[in-house]
Amino acid sequence: MPDKTVLIDEAQFYSELLRAYFDSTQDSIFVLCDEMKFLTCNKTTEHWLGYTEHELTLHNERVPITQLLGESYDANIFNKLFDQALKGEATSFETCIYPPLGEERWIEINLSRVNIENGDMVIAVARDISERKKHLATIEYQSHFDELTCLPNRSFVLEYLNEFQLNKNIESSSLVLLILDLDRFKEVNESLGYKLGDVILQEVALRLSRVADDASGEFVARLNGDEFAIVFPGTELSQSQITTQMIRQIVSQPFIIQARKISLESTIGVAALPDHTDDSNELLQFAEAAMHNAKSQKIGISVYDRELTDASSERLQLLTDFREALKKSHISTYYQPIVNMQNRSLHVETLARWNHPQRGNISPDVFIPLAEETGDIHKLTSKIMASAFRDCVALLNKKLIVNLSINISAYSLANAKFPAEIKTFLEKYNIPPASITLELTESAMMSSLPETQKTIAMLHEMGLAFSIDDFGTGYSSLSKLKRMPLKELKIDKSFITDIEQSKNDLAITNAAIQMAHGLGMDVIAEGIESEQIWNRLKQMGCDYGQGFWIAKPMPVSELLLWINNHHDLLKGTSIN
Repeated sequence: MPDKTVLIDEAQFYSELLRAYFDSTQDSIFVLCDEMKFLTCNKTTEHWLGYTEHELTLHNERVPITQLLGESYDANIFNKLFDQALKGEATSFETCIYPPLGEERWIEINLSRVNIENGDMVIAVARDISERKKHLATIEYQSHFDELTCLPNRSFVLEYLNEFQLNKNIESSSLVLLILDLDRFKEVNESLGYKLGDVILQEVALRLSRVADDASGEFVARLNGDEFAIVFPGTELSQSQITTQMIRQIVSQPFIIQARKISLESTIGVAALPDHTDDSNELLQFAEAAMHNAKSQKIGISVYDRELTDASSERLQLLTDFREALKKSHISTYYQPIVNMQNRSLHVETLARWNHPQRGNISPDVFIPLAEETGDIHKLTSKIMASAFRDCVALLNKKLIVNLSINISAYSLANAKFPAEIKTFLEKYNIPPASITLELTESAMMSSLPETQKTIAMLHEMGLAFSIDDFGTGYSSLSKLKRMPLKELKIDKSFITDIEQSKNDLAITNAAIQMAHGLGMDVIAEGIESEQIWNRLKQMGCDYGQGFWIAKPMPVSELLLWINNHHDLLKGTSIN
């Protein structure tokens, strides 16, 4: 017969071993009676609730577990699932507890019924999943909010619009969506660096957030890059005009970043429910189409129109085709003669031309903005410059042309590597810097970005000349104009074409010529399409002429023939 002492010792050993395991686990384990009161629990449970096992199981002082999980805890959930467990159904759920004497934590809890002679009991095993919840919350936040600005992102906007459409009612079925894009922001990033660019984006986010009324459900989101959305639920399209103009004014106020004063403009597209669509998924697309229309037309603000949808699809296809053409070197370099009205010396302007296989010739006014918007302008400029230097080096050396003009985007001036790139070309082909003129738009030349002005100064020190292109179509500060290292001023063809019929155009052109000469600059008139216009401009003292009457843009092979065929003309025997 077995020794009873041995059996008792062995039973005690296993009981103590089981208790040690019971108390050492990181999970909370406890047993509840059918009244949800504690019968036993482990050390982790004590730690979570702030009570000892003795306090929790003291006879006549026990309370249901639901009274120990905090005021914010929904006891009804536990009651319902506990009843299911008593009926023999294995139950598992997640909940957050707020014990008065413990810490808030998320738990995953499993309840199972235990059938013993002493009555119905439920054993519970609970695991702390707070870190998992935090991780999931972080993922959820990152998927719906922008890390840089802490604003909602595109995914949030799309989900909001879908929810708005599902829950809208007669009183609040209207909504206005604005898409705002910062103009020439790539220039800021490339000249100031992305860190300062991020600071500007954060400041824009703050300015826009002040416009939105949180109490009305209005909010601002960052969609991507320098593109923001402003959502106005319960707002009619007719009410948004003044707000849209105000937003542009707010964004245009100068930014003071590290003692730098930087001014930016913005472009806004507007679309509304139900004015333009009843489909929330289309609304974002329509607002972006309106924004791209405003940007291409340079009109600041554009309200969606049904025709813009087709235009947006066409634009996307054109962008794809352009990148393919650039990759395969299908963008051609053309040259247009510029003739000195006094001594007939010849300059040529370098131009980019794209002959689309299906659409024919695509205007530079269409594909250059696409290149600037996507950042492909640097590749395009490099390819055009390489072709121009290669094609014209012999003409420059033989003095058949005395100057080569190249159009430069504002984005190139913001590129710190641009001066070195030009220097490499000049050294490779042994071309004197003074024989190269860089044509810039008024807005590029007047840029407030210090790095742009630094690039202009570096290029000027290298000996390159500058010309303001399309003068009169942009905005120029005369005080800045006189400080710029300019050699030429090109009067836009819009003032030249009707100069014989329009007294205003004549007066503006004459004033521009006198001003330029007063500042020591030569004047080039674009758009000369008749001998009468040539003669009129020559009488007014214009220095150079350019236009179809002289010659259309042409590839270098035709330029060589043109120079040979017009040798006498260039010497002054054919142009009166």
